[in-house]
Amino acid sequence: MNDFDSLGARQQPPKEPEPIASDIFGNPIFEGDSCYLAEEGYIRVDDIMEYVEQHFPKIILGGI
Repeated sequence: MNDFDSLGARQQPPKEPEPIASDIFGNPIFEGDSCYLAEEGYIRVDDIMEYVEQHFPKIILGGI
């Protein structure tokens, strides 16, 4: 069955998007998502701060 009839009306409910990959935290990545590529794998843009906080120590410079 076609998704649309001859007048362009939808005949089927829209299909749920399927993930095309997953990031290093196990979150799904969908087509069109922005992400970074690290040695461990993909990191979604929204999760980059979590990655940085886990992999790089926080230091405070200056002052006595």
